[in-house]
Amino acid sequence: MGIAPRTQPLGPKSTQADDQFFPIPLSAAPFFGGGQLSGVIFNGYSLEAVIDKSLSCCGKYSIGNTQHYGIAGITQDACILFAVNCRIEGRHFTAMGAFDPTGKPVAPTVDQQNLLGKYMPNPGKAIVLDAKSKSALGLKANGENASMGVYVDASKKHIIFDFKAKSSDPAIAANASIETDRFFKVTNSSVDMSVTRGIATLAGGAKFNEKFKTTSKSLTAGLADGKWGVTGNWERAGDETTRRLDVNYQASKRVKITASWLPDTKPSAPPKISFPFTPAPFVDDSQFRIELKIDLW
Repeated sequence: MGIAPRTQPLGPKSTQADDQFFPIPLSAAPFFGGGQLSGVIFNGYSLEAVIDKSLSCCGKYSIGNTQHYGIAGITQDACILFAVNCRIEGRHFTAMGAFDPTGKPVAPTVDQQNLLGKYMPNPGKAIVLDAKSKSALGLKANGENASMGVYVDASKKHIIFDFKAKSSDPAIAANASIETDRFFKVTNSSVDMSVTRGIATLAGGAKFNEKFKTTSKSLTAGLADGKWGVTGNWERAGDETTRRLDVNYQASKRVKITASWLPDTKPSAPPKISFPFTPAPFVDDSQFRIELKIDLW
């Protein structure tokens, strides 16, 4: 069974080339100018898809109950890249492929995938259900930049607004959150930002009260290379400062050893003796600690 050709393009309206990628205009017609089946062609409406030709190579691409958005182009090193966004029975997918300069099909590299991603719209659902915690449920806009979530915390009867954004550099990310009562009066808020460069990560954040005055601020820096990692934390809340330095070694997939230094740890007051006698909970006041973690499952 055949599918009637469509004349309108399936890819993006703009096909201007940049320094790395030269887009090829796509259409749904199953033939190129010479009249021969060639290359990769994406075709089909939800109502037009053919069940007995669910995935036909060399000419047609049609899956029942789908929507498509495709792009193809040539790179500077003469490779052909292509990608298509599909929505199959309510679920979103992005398929990508490549041909090397000799015409051999190959898997696209990470750089090639990122290059195609510049030209493809986000295939994800616009709004999805999400859980911020065990008691906070809500909806999240599943966009690339920026995204927003609205949650209701049933335990506190509060409403939480979450905002997430990324810069043009994917290694830089920022988040903000505002919590209100059921009358939309702000109770607290927070903001944080992180930057990753190779093996190094730097993150900072701050929390605010209902009058948007700073209640705490923190800074975290880390290095991770292979099995070794070093993380330093600094936090100030009111007049109290907390510092911590962790050095960890991943001995195996299930075994991790961490050595910690906590210079600001102070001895706690001795527990009061009362009758009937109840043992006080153990409190670790040591400034140096070594932890061995073994995952059995």
